[in-house]
Amino acid sequence: MPKVPEQWKHNKKAIMPQIDYGKCVFCGLCVDACPFYALYMTNDYELSSFTKEGLIYTPAQLQVKPQVQQDVEIQIDEKGANHG
Repeated sequence: MPKVPEQWKHNKKAIMPQIDYGKCVFCGLCVDACPFYALYMTNDYELSSFTKEGLIYTPAQLQVKPQVQQDVEIQIDEKGANHG
């Protein structure tokens, strides 16, 4: 994912969707819980960073779609979303 040079103000009362890849175990529960199908699992992710804060992706970073070499079809069934 490309890095977005954008500063986000942290507020105790504000709700800001973000993914902390330092804590993520890639179980897919967030994909199943998302009511808008805005999240989906891929095999393409980056886990290298010099700081812990570099593993937290903000909405601006998450909105950039990954570049794929082939068409990917998202399938949603009773087990949840998967890619095929």
